[in-house]
Amino acid sequence: MSAKIIAVVNQKGGAGKTTLTMLLAGSLADRGKRVLVADADAQNTAVHWSGMGGGFPAQVEDVSGEENKLHKALRKRAEEFDYIVIDSPPAASAPVTASALRAAHLALVPVIPSPLDLWASVRIREAIVLARNKNPELEARLVVNQMQPNTVLAREVLAMLPEFGIPMLAASLKSRTAYRQCAALGGSILSLGSRAALAVMEVDALRREVESLLRGR
Repeated sequence: MSAKIIAVVNQKGGAGKTTLTMLLAGSLADRGKRVLVADADAQNTAVHWSGMGGGFPAQVEDVSGEENKLHKALRKRAEEFDYIVIDSPPAASAPVTASALRAAHLALVPVIPSPLDLWASVRIREAIVLARNKNPELEARLVVNQMQPNTVLAREVLAMLPEFGIPMLAASLKSRTAYRQCAALGGSILSLGSRAALAVMEVDALRREVESLLRGR
């Protein structure tokens, strides 16, 4: 069976693309899936994350040099993996972003619940619409990241999201120290053990929702 390809994309840096990529890929791999993280960002943050401790459960590779040929390179390797998760650069118009969206079954757009972050994400929505000209079956979902529940700002921004034009995942990621620890230690959220129990539950919910969206694709 060919890999399900997930592109994690946004126009704005700091939205949590790499964190979402690595948490999702690590969770899938910890449950026995063959997972490739395709690091398409020239900063190679995903590659650095996986190299910190040597225990990251998914395979992570630098593909930033593929540019507009990324979709072809990934399709050639689709039989090797169950999932391929692409960490894209913070640039909606970059050739590698367009190529990632052309290859993907699902685009995940992490957004921090603030008006500035939401406005900055409009261009990636346009890039997704454009990508559907060549990839008409591309699904897209917003993923709320660094969520701080029970704040007025968060409630106001969440109320705006349905008007954005991309459906929102039910699962979200809160602002947690455990996610920063994962990056520092080079592991998956499960590797932190019981001290990260709430974070594990959060990432598991996100993984299950993504798996459900991609089932049968």
